[in-house]
Amino acid sequence: MKPMLTLVCLALMLATPTLAQENLTADTEFFKQKSQDYQRWMEQNGLGRYLKVQDLRVEPELVRLYLGFHSHNIDSIVGIWHQMKAAHESSPGLTFEESLLSRMASLMGLGEDEAVIEIYDTYDMVKEPFFRGIYFDKNRIQVEENNPKGEKNRYISVNPSDIKTNKKSEKIALTKKYTKEYVFEQIMQFARQKYSKSPCDERKPAIHPKLHEDHLRFEVSDLCREVVKDAENPTICRWLRTLGLSDDCNWTTRELLSFNFVYLPTTDGFTLHLVLDGRVGSGYYKTVKRSGYMDMDLDFKEELEDYADQISLEIKKFLTR
Repeated sequence: MKPMLTLVCLALMLATPTLAQENLTADTEFFKQKSQDYQRWMEQNGLGRYLKVQDLRVEPELVRLYLGFHSHNIDSIVGIWHQMKAAHESSPGLTFEESLLSRMASLMGLGEDEAVIEIYDTYDMVKEPFFRGIYFDKNRIQVEENNPKGEKNRYISVNPSDIKTNKKSEKIALTKKYTKEYVFEQIMQFARQKYSKSPCDERKPAIHPKLHEDHLRFEVSDLCREVVKDAENPTICRWLRTLGLSDDCNWTTRELLSFNFVYLPTTDGFTLHLVLDGRVGSGYYKTVKRSGYMDMDLDFKEELEDYADQISLEIKKFLTR
C-alpha cells in the first residue's frame, strides 16, 4: 500500500501548481517595461502619431493598458480612430481592436484573457469620453465603446484620379500641391462663394472663422433655407398678407452652421473629415442670440443628414475642378 500512497501524494503535489492562480502583480516592473515596448511598436507601425501609452495597472489576474490620444479635439479623435481602423481593416485578417490586444498579450507574455486595453480621449471623467474597451470574453475579443454625441460626420477622399486639371498627376505632385494649407484655403474660398447671397430678404450670411492650429473651423450665421427649406407657416402668412399686416412674412428660420475640417493625409492623396453641426433660430426676430438657437437634430435631423451629403459632394467637386 505504501507505494500506492506515495504515488497519489506525488500526483497531488504535481497538480497543485496548475490549480493555483498566478499573481501578476509580482511582475509589475516587467509589464511597465513592456508597455514602453508597446509604445515603440505603435510608433514603428505609424500608430504612434496618434496613440500613446497613458498608463498601466497590474491587478492579480489582469493587466490593464491605458492608451490616449495626442490630440485633445474630440472631432479630430473620432476621425483619426475611424481612419486607423479603416486602414487596418482594408486587408482581411484581424480587426484593428483584435490586433491591438493580441500584440499586447504577445509582448507581455500574457494570455488574451489576462490583457485589457482601455482607450480614452480624456481622463477627466467629468466629461463624456470617447472610449474603447478591448478585452477577451466568451472565447473571443470583445469591444465596448462610447462615442460622445456627435454631429454629422462625412469623409471626403481625394485621389490623383479625381483631379480633372491634371490627368497625369502623380501621387507626389498631388501631395505637393494639395497641402493642408492649400486645401483649407480652397474650402474657405468655396464657403465665401456659396454663402455670399441669401434667398431671403434682409438676411446677410456671415462667415466666422474659429482659430485652431490643426483644423479648419468656421461658422456661417444668418442663413435661410439652406438646410431647412420649408419652415414658415403658410396659413398664417396668407392671413397676415390678407390683412395687410405683413409684406413678405419672412419668418423662415435663421440657420447657423458650424464646420470642422480635419485633414488626414493618405498613401494616395488625402481625406477630409467633415463634422457638421446645425442650429436653427426664430426668423421672426432680426437677430438671434446664441442661446436662442436649437440643435437641428431635434426637428430637422434628416434634413441635416441630407445636407451633409450634399455639401461633401460640392466640396469635393470644387477641390477637383
